[in-house]
Amino acid sequence: MSWPLRKPQPKSVAEAFGPPLTREELASNLSDLERQLNREMKCTAGRNQVYIRSLLMAGATTRPRIALKCPLRRDIHLPPDVFYEHIRNVCCGDFEQCEAWQAFKRRYVVT
Repeated sequence: MSWPLRKPQPKSVAEAFGPPLTREELASNLSDLERQLNREMKCTAGRNQVYIRSLLMAGATTRPRIALKCPLRRDIHLPPDVFYEHIRNVCCGDFEQCEAWQAFKRRYVVT
């Protein structure tokens, strides 16, 4: 019997924050962008899971941004947090290219 692996922990605040904010995130109303992405979501694991994220740091908070915590990525021991470009291109676009979705299909879908 194998023991469950520990969840990967962010190594730094920068890694926890994610990639740099995109122009769309900086120029858009994040609430509108969140609603739009939730409407356009194609991946079943991400339906109504897009949210606005801001991290608390010592005495301050980070700038708000679009994020999604993917349960399928957690299942294959990848960091569960994905951000705007991944959500737009993969989760709301071609979700069949997502490695977490492919692993899910291999485990649970009879072909």
